[in-house]
Amino acid sequence: TTENNTEGSKAESLMIAGQFVFCGRQYAELLEHLGKDASKVREAIAKMEQTVEKYGWDGEWFLRAYDYYGGKIGSNENAEGKIFIESQGWCTMAGIGKDKGLCDKALDSVKKMMDCEHGIVLNNPAYTRYYIEYGEISSYPQGYKENAGIFCHNNPWIIIGEVVDGRADDAWEHYCKISPAFIKDQQLHKVEPYVYCQMVAGKDAAKPGEGKNSWLTGTAAWNWYAATQWLIGIKPEYDGLSIEPSLPSEIKTVKVHRIFRDAEYDITVNLSGKGGKHFIPYSPGKHTITVNI
Repeated sequence: TTENNTEGSKAESLMIAGQFVFCGRQYAELLEHLGKDASKVREAIAKMEQTVEKYGWDGEWFLRAYDYYGGKIGSNENAEGKIFIESQGWCTMAGIGKDKGLCDKALDSVKKMMDCEHGIVLNNPAYTRYYIEYGEISSYPQGYKENAGIFCHNNPWIIIGEVVDGRADDAWEHYCKISPAFIKDQQLHKVEPYVYCQMVAGKDAAKPGEGKNSWLTGTAAWNWYAATQWLIGIKPEYDGLSIEPSLPSEIKTVKVHRIFRDAEYDITVNLSGKGGKHFIPYSPGKHTITVNI
């Protein structure tokens, strides 16, 4: 939202609220691992979850923000820019309202309103005029950059949200749409076929699917994190590695070479479709491990 020159700010971000909950849980876990009291942190997380459910839920998805004037951004009440990717990603990653079906609804809304064959757009519908209270986002052509372009570094937030919500097939579908390895029409995409773009032209653009700003992105890191720790599901923990894959049924076996501290693991995961979680305790040296999940 546009900069204001008054003291303090009344703008509120639902993306930041989701990050607060997602990262706050990790902070609480760290404190508890160190034998410290995390009760105040847990209380703050619970309060934030309640606040998001009360003030940040728009009925079918999470709001993006409240602007400086208290107006809703990313609401069905808005004429344009009704839904944004960032808050749907971080709030579902945090599992806010999951037990009430909020994550299911938000991700369904993403698929219905924002998804296309080239990935998930940043917002929908695109802005068709300049909004002074929003600033730069409404100044771009429709389907480009922040105005409903496909930002590849925030698509993984939805991928992770899908995993958290137990929707492995949807997570994999979103992953494949933006991964360079799966992009077939290179004449349309134009940029190097082995690198992520900052932005791909969205469904409202003159040429949907055309790549823009290759290399200028943190997308590779986000997709690496999403693929390794959420889709393949091998996560570092304080005392070892946990394995909890979230992959489509057609993938039967995954093989991973994982260096963890001063240990090396050659891990084979056989997927039966039953699901589950396996823990490998940390131990120095080289290890060959087969897991059936």
